[in-house]
Amino acid sequence: MELLKIRQEIVSQLREEIPELVDKFNHFILTPFESKKNSVVKLTFNKATERYPKEIIIKIYRTKNFEIEYKTITKLSNQNLNIPKIIFHKNPFLIFEKIDGINLCDFINDNLKDIEDLDEVDSNLKQQLILSIETLADWLVKLHQNNVIEQNKITQKVVLNKGDTRLRDFLYNSSKNELYGLDFEESYEGNPIDDLAWVCCSLLDTNPGIFEMFNPKPKIDLINIFLKKYYQLNSSFEFDFNYFTERLIENLNTVMKRRQIHLNLSKENFLKEISTQL
Repeated sequence: MELLKIRQEIVSQLREEIPELVDKFNHFILTPFESKKNSVVKLTFNKATERYPKEIIIKIYRTKNFEIEYKTITKLSNQNLNIPKIIFHKNPFLIFEKIDGINLCDFINDNLKDIEDLDEVDSNLKQQLILSIETLADWLVKLHQNNVIEQNKITQKVVLNKGDTRLRDFLYNSSKNELYGLDFEESYEGNPIDDLAWVCCSLLDTNPGIFEMFNPKPKIDLINIFLKKYYQLNSSFEFDFNYFTERLIENLNTVMKRRQIHLNLSKENFLKEISTQL
């Protein structure tokens, strides 16, 4: 949707809640963020408001998932988990605090361009990359451990999954080593390995990854580090390698379909380098 139309939509539907929006000079600026399903913008006020900070994030739902995200974030807000606070809600609008940081996908990929091995990276930067992916593992451990829905000695635990867990759904501040999780509109109850498989898929399919490199060793190394850290912190959760492999291959095939890449991966021998490190 064009930014002008989004601006008009925000003013017309939120004018009572945010009177400053209809100031005769319209003292605010909108900056759009990439979002495939909804409209997400940063709103920057040019002058002080009564209720809101200078910068806020507004998410306008074009899907039917407003209630899912609102209820999930409300539940998680009482837990020791870094997520943005909801300042105001009015279907189809959620207004969030702005979090400083870069999305984790860009932080990792921008630092791995033209890199064939993690050891080629400057030692300090290498440690930052490792720390970032270990911090993500820690974040997911907290999410899963705090939200066990069902525990059965025979079957895998059922937990609250973030859902469609891509690296872009996390903001990372390397100077503070702080990571915030975003976007919970597809959260659901299920096997925690689902979230892990999506993270690993996101590591592999984003550039530089399996579609750009013959052997994406740096990404495979980060996958190993991520999975090891997760299960070091969460040893009570069993790891089913066959289930993980199936989910990862399924996710990669889903991504290729989205990108109109006419290939179909099978799991035979695909994860040898990962499995030998686990």
